[in-house]
Amino acid sequence: MKTYDYSGQYASCAVCGDIHGEFDFLAGKIKRMEFSDTLVIIAGDCGIGFEQPEYYQQVYQRIAKTLKKNNCGLLLVRGNHDDPEYFERELISFPRMKTLPDYSVVRFKDRTILCVGGAISIDRRYRIGQMQINEIKGHPSRKLYWEHEAPQFNEQQMKAIKERGLRIDTVVTHTAPSFCYPTTKRGIEMWMDYDPDLGKDIDDERATMDRIYNRLISDGHPLARWYYGHYHCTSNDRIGGVSFYLLDIGQINEMPTSR
Repeated sequence: MKTYDYSGQYASCAVCGDIHGEFDFLAGKIKRMEFSDTLVIIAGDCGIGFEQPEYYQQVYQRIAKTLKKNNCGLLLVRGNHDDPEYFERELISFPRMKTLPDYSVVRFKDRTILCVGGAISIDRRYRIGQMQINEIKGHPSRKLYWEHEAPQFNEQQMKAIKERGLRIDTVVTHTAPSFCYPTTKRGIEMWMDYDPDLGKDIDDERATMDRIYNRLISDGHPLARWYYGHYHCTSNDRIGGVSFYLLDIGQINEMPTSR
């Protein structure tokens, strides 16, 4: 488990939904909406891993001027459309843009934020098929899917959080517990017909989030807010005293702090 403290670097903290590699769009939105002195946590599907490493250096060079001028920083949580290696090994670690390993804890003023990535791609069989076709055609290999995309419940990490006395009040993930919106698989029936194991694997994904939620509650953490993306729509619900925020693509929600 890694911890990061950004309390003294920025005045506010916000969470952004999926961006699917559109970092220029995000930088433009930060500029248009006049976000300043803000730490922005992207809740997965950042679009990291589809290109060669030098591509992300170029991306950062393009957006760094805006981030510096507005004094903003980007923390990236792993989605299903992200290469886990970039996050596990923190391969992106620029001054104002960083990939976070799963179970990272971010301290920001009075907020203690747990970040856990991963989800199931409903189009995984299509993506695997496209990679196979590209290989047969002799095209340069370009990853479109990573088999270790699902979120994992890590007992050791949860135990370490408790033993270190960290009091988690906010969670940022890519997917969400099973009782959060959406609670049905309506709209993905075609993908489930194409991929017979998809329904069960999605249930397992949501059950993993349930385990994280239940463990936080049983360990007595003052959980108040949970942000997630993945579903390409927006929803706000208050369940069991916790506010759950589903963020649409590119939607930015500022996190309240008491100081």
